[in-house]
Amino acid sequence: MNKLGGLCPPAPGVLAFLLAMAFAASCTQSVQPRPSPSRDVDAAPKLARDAGAILLQFSAYDYGLAGALGGEKTRTVAPVRYGTIAQASAKAIAAFNGSVLAATVDRSGPVRERLVPLADGLADLAKDGAAYADAGDAATFARVISGVTAGWERLRELSAVVPKDDALQNVIARGTSFVVTVKSATSATVTAGPYASLTDASQALRAMGSPMNATVSRVSPFVVRLGPYADRPAADAASAELAKQGITSVVTDEQSYTFTRSGPVPDAELWREPSRVQDARGTSRKLAVSGDGSWLVTGGDDGYAAVFDPSGALRALPQFYAGVSVLAFADDARFFAAGGQVVNFLAVPSGQVVGSGMRFTGAATQIMFVPTSRLFVAASKGPTGEAAGGPGLIGGRAPDGAPLGDPFPIVTPAAGAQIASSDAGDVYIGTTSGGAFDVEVFRPGRDADPRAIARVPGVGRALAVDRAGKTAAAITDQGTYWIDLTAPSTVSRRISPTVRDVAFGIDGSLYLLDQTALVAYDTPYSVRWTAPLVDGRRLVAARRAVVLDGADRLLAFAPADGAADELGAGGTITDVTMSRDGHVIGAIVDTRRAVLFTLP
Repeated sequence: MNKLGGLCPPAPGVLAFLLAMAFAASCTQSVQPRPSPSRDVDAAPKLARDAGAILLQFSAYDYGLAGALGGEKTRTVAPVRYGTIAQASAKAIAAFNGSVLAATVDRSGPVRERLVPLADGLADLAKDGAAYADAGDAATFARVISGVTAGWERLRELSAVVPKDDALQNVIARGTSFVVTVKSATSATVTAGPYASLTDASQALRAMGSPMNATVSRVSPFVVRLGPYADRPAADAASAELAKQGITSVVTDEQSYTFTRSGPVPDAELWREPSRVQDARGTSRKLAVSGDGSWLVTGGDDGYAAVFDPSGALRALPQFYAGVSVLAFADDARFFAAGGQVVNFLAVPSGQVVGSGMRFTGAATQIMFVPTSRLFVAASKGPTGEAAGGPGLIGGRAPDGAPLGDPFPIVTPAAGAQIASSDAGDVYIGTTSGGAFDVEVFRPGRDADPRAIARVPGVGRALAVDRAGKTAAAITDQGTYWIDLTAPSTVSRRISPTVRDVAFGIDGSLYLLDQTALVAYDTPYSVRWTAPLVDGRRLVAARRAVVLDGADRLLAFAPADGAADELGAGGTITDVTMSRDGHVIGAIVDTRRAVLFTLP
């Protein structure tokens, strides 16, 4: 027996078989290698959508700021407000770039090649936005616009290498439809000085012959500026003329910018910003808007009521003998009521007084227009509001000021009454007597006297009724009460301590406002959500509950979860109101502007 290494070699046929099997296995491995994992970015689709949201906000707000800088009055964003949004966007961009960095580590491929430049461009955009927020420089805003345009182009390139996403394509199409155009021009200015004082600078100006294009700075450094001139040669010639008079000056070039906008209006993106800004008299403190939010009337301490049509034109400026404490439109905006101790009724748009006014013993504290019954109802306290000071009064008039019969006028206790109404045309009155708050109801034109429906403990402070007339809420010094108006014998339930304000939303939700919180109720037993506040002062329940938090913050709360959005009022707010349909919120800002917001 032959031996090789102590083993017998295989027979020739067996060896051939083994070699053939080995060859087949090697061929199989070469034809079907194990697939290698992708090295490109996995999270690109979400990152692309996040970038689209950032750029869409910039595009919309660029549109709004360009309008403000161009002197427009609708869908504008004030520079200060734009700076606030830009700073918030910088934080969003920082978070986005952090996600991009994490997603692109050790990755390569066409997605990464497009995603990284997009992130770098957004970082530059964040810097420019923050720089504009700090200085409000027009050249910086021009760079922001350029950065946004470049950002959309990079995002479009990224969208071409990620899975098809119709929502992303829609965002790109919408964002690029808001067009802001920048035009720049160079001018030259001649500056003489500085001088030791304003007096010296003024003397130098007189020595120059007081040219029409010259100004003197009122604060240090005290200089005289001439211009701007259309070009550098013209400015150089003016400087040479000053040199002949022994006046030294320098010529500097300045860049000026003009911004224009076009394309669709970004209503959905800019709902937190004014849909309309209306300049009003400098003493305005009260505001009323028509049922659809198109007509406005402002009233002030000087007794004037200014009527503005939907285009913003001033149509009438009637004056009253005292300050305006109440304002209200009729449902069709053909008439409005305005006044204080005397409430008059006026035609729209002429502002002419119609019918007869209602005279109270003190300034009216509330006024409302009652739908269906179609009448104005106003209430006032007695002359002093104290128990021994004489009675208060509730008066009613037809839309054209025509007097109404029973039960008007209604005499109330000296502290006056709280009034509310339902869409059915019922009028509700709450008055305090004997240490309790009595709620009564009547239908004008049908009932000669109010009918008692509820009595809750304490001195009444506010009364609200839902539009369907099914529930009411009352605030007294003993607490806040929910009143079921549909029960055979009216049932009331104390649901919270005393709060500052109460209102029903157009969907029937009940909102309670206190200094530190806004609470939304579904039923007296069920709180939907609670939202924190700093200093809750006023509540208006429209399509969203809107709260004046402090003197200058106007917050709108989402009905479902109470998420808060700040509306860009841009100043000190003295009055907040709403249109009857709940779409429009109006505010008086800095006693000189009426600012409207259209809620989604």
